[in-house]
Amino acid sequence: MRDVLIIGGGFAGLAAGVALSEAGHRVHLLEQKPYLGGRARSFREPQTGSVVDNGQHLIMGCYHSTLHFLKTIGTLDRIWFQPRLTIRFVNPDGRQTTLECPNLPSPWHVLVGVIRSRSFSARQKREVLRMGLALRKSGAEADPGPMTVSEWLSHLGQSRGLQQNFWDLLCIAALNEDPAIASAALFSHVLRLALFSSPEDSRLGFPQVGLSDCFTEAAAAFIRSKGGKVECDRSVRSLMVADGHCRGVRLTDGAEIEAHATVSAAPWIQFASLLPQDLLRSEPYFGRLLALRPAPILSVNLWFDRPICQIDFAALRGTTIQWLFNKTRILRSAENCVSLVLSGAHKYVAWSKEDLAGTAVRELKALFPAARDAKLEHSLVIKERFATFSPTCDAESLRPPCATPLEGLFLAGDWTATGLPATIEGAVRSGYAAAKEIIRRL
Repeated sequence: MRDVLIIGGGFAGLAAGVALSEAGHRVHLLEQKPYLGGRARSFREPQTGSVVDNGQHLIMGCYHSTLHFLKTIGTLDRIWFQPRLTIRFVNPDGRQTTLECPNLPSPWHVLVGVIRSRSFSARQKREVLRMGLALRKSGAEADPGPMTVSEWLSHLGQSRGLQQNFWDLLCIAALNEDPAIASAALFSHVLRLALFSSPEDSRLGFPQVGLSDCFTEAAAAFIRSKGGKVECDRSVRSLMVADGHCRGVRLTDGAEIEAHATVSAAPWIQFASLLPQDLLRSEPYFGRLLALRPAPILSVNLWFDRPICQIDFAALRGTTIQWLFNKTRILRSAENCVSLVLSGAHKYVAWSKEDLAGTAVRELKALFPAARDAKLEHSLVIKERFATFSPTCDAESLRPPCATPLEGLFLAGDWTATGLPATIEGAVRSGYAAAKEIIRRL
């Protein structure tokens, strides 16, 4: 049995800890905050008593690593999956339309769903068909190269209207970035995995409890059951590095903890501050991290005195807010709460919370008649300024693999070289990759 230190208690760190514990290693996980979960956690909002996520997350059928992780720790039953991919669209005039994909082989489940849907014009349906067939190709012909998402979609004959009302919504949700600067190569990979692999992979899953209840305590309990330790309020000041070897960490209280291997599952900005500065400047593997840029996500939670809609979740067209999640229905709650998401929110993150909540309320009243007579009882705006890295066309070359040039030091996190955008699946996959490399070496 070898000792492995893990810095960070989000999805990446806990997934690495569970995999290493399962393999027989003794894990010691340190989280600087008083709670686990990182950027995917839940908490009890003090004024309403509601369980609130610090950002709305979805699970997809193609999240194979995440599903394996949740099954291992015994919480997979806390996710409800759609029988088939279904997306409700709310149009600027308040008209609601639906994309519902039948149980057909890929890509026909999506293409037939689009053809049957009233969410698209006849011309747009032909454009989606062209796009689906293009994504089935392989080799250089299917490689978007250095194009942005907007450039690539236009190159494939996708009209501006279809981009704004469909592809852009998917891009911003998946990549958390404006299609005008986001990487087409990464987006095309996401589309192949999520929409054009199989009907099962395309399904959306909704946590029916708070995010923390989906994984944090169950994962911590799993690690402890294998002889490991999980500690919160333990802040790491620096890595202990000498002669090309990382032998552990030094905490802010002066304590030192040594281990055979150390996994940093902290965000890249925080990880860079743990390194010796001369190493950060001299080693390109580490220096490239400084060129990664963050992308923010805003969540607006609104409590009304009555229900304002009868849908579980929807894509909003022509509004500032992009997605609506009806927490009353998703969590089967008696409270009338909706959670609204604004991804890739660079130009909105400086807005006041009052302005963001006010904009959200005005847009809801324009779209849903029932909202016009509803009284807003409470609002909570959550700004995740460093929610993800920005997946620009050059960002992939900056993302590091899990094994570092320092012996004994490994990385995990949705910002590492997972081949995926910064999602829950990317985080879990990175934790598993780090664990696999450590198991191989130890």
